[in-house]
Amino acid sequence: MRRVLTVGITYTGDAIDGVEIDNLGLCQPAVDQARAAFPLYEYDTIIINPQSYSHFLFGAAGEFSDEPYELGKLKSQNDRYDIDTAFDSADRQNEMDAAIASGATVVWCLSEPKRANFYGYRETHLGYAAPKVAALVKRSDLLVKKGRRMGAVDHDSPFVRYFDVLAQTGWTLCLSDPEDGYASIASTPEGYSLGGHVVRGPTVGWLLTPPTSQEAANQLVRDSLALEKADTAHEKYHGIFLSHTGVDKPFVRRLRDDLLAHGVPRVWLDEAEIQIGDSLIAKIDEGMKLSRYIAVVLSTKSIDAPWVKKELDVAMNREITTG
Repeated sequence: MRRVLTVGITYTGDAIDGVEIDNLGLCQPAVDQARAAFPLYEYDTIIINPQSYSHFLFGAAGEFSDEPYELGKLKSQNDRYDIDTAFDSADRQNEMDAAIASGATVVWCLSEPKRANFYGYRETHLGYAAPKVAALVKRSDLLVKKGRRMGAVDHDSPFVRYFDVLAQTGWTLCLSDPEDGYASIASTPEGYSLGGHVVRGPTVGWLLTPPTSQEAANQLVRDSLALEKADTAHEKYHGIFLSHTGVDKPFVRRLRDDLLAHGVPRVWLDEAEIQIGDSLIAKIDEGMKLSRYIAVVLSTKSIDAPWVKKELDVAMNREITTG
């Protein structure tokens, strides 16, 4: 069972086999037992959208989320909702560090800081539970816009389908000048970044423009799940599939060895994966389904090989239907 935590985003799509999704907040359990998340290191995937203080404290929008004095109104509603009582920033940061160290997938949504002077300077970026990410957003010039058109999108990124949805429902936030430690995967037509991969010391994850519809929120969750650690039973298949003809086998064997030697962890080659008694067709179909990339080894023989053409057709159809 894979455990997912969504903070400030609610998933309403169909149930996903083998996945348990909690929509909870980062408040302390002693303040609100029902709405407090478990320690962050207990989750395989964490998605945080600190759109307001209520979003990150309790997991969803509250009655004061659109108020400029949200913190004061929360405290007047319940004295325990005082930000210093409700949120232990250092503790959640330590949990986040442990979650990332254990291999959890973390996605942070861009958000406006909503700064407030409430018994000291506050901003909603506290909800990232990752100071390095908050600092990156702060220094990368966050822009509030309203758009639908996309510029360049990295089609090898795991969030291609999410950006496809945003092209229909619209996007609102982008970074005009991202700092080092951030690799953009999608941009606006004028070149501002709509999302990217963050590597700042031990803090690793994804920083994306937030969803603007329920459809986009659901797709963000589904795309984030694709980043889960591979099932150990399928790990040897989850890499690159080498489609080729038997005449080229000596070259393909050397290619597989070279790919493995240069850090590609899993390379699918029929003779290495198919055992006596296995169904050839079933095994190759399984290998293609569980490989992220399909590589076609081109030669004068392979371009006319019916089996290579069949594998290429299967791969192209899969790319069209699933992205």
